[in-house]
Amino acid sequence: MPMATDSAQETTRTTEVFVAFQVIPRLRQGNNFEVVDRAIEVVKAAGVPFQVGAMETTMKGDLDHLLEIVKQAQQACLDHGAVEVITNIKIHTTTPQAHDTFCTYHRGVTPANSMFVTD
Repeated sequence: MPMATDSAQETTRTTEVFVAFQVIPRLRQGNNFEVVDRAIEVVKAAGVPFQVGAMETTMKGDLDHLLEIVKQAQQACLDHGAVEVITNIKIHTTTPQAHDTFCTYHRGVTPANSMFVTD
């Protein structure tokens, strides 16, 4: 059995996970965009590589950590006036063997158009 654990740990170390999510808060009063900005602030403070897009925010890192960030972002919406929040989540996992597949984030990325904020 130790062999399976070692193998699983190795797979975890070499796997990349991307989580994209969208929060859709509903407020009784106020501006939805300001509440969405609070969710984005949670992502920025988390210290993971991320990209904010028009329809969703994409992060890169450990799956459990990224899902915790999504939960915190959703809570930030509730804390800032949302009476309900719909959260859409997409998870993309790649292995080293996927380097030449269609869905890799590295294809077409140059230093001039790097996709993720890393600071």
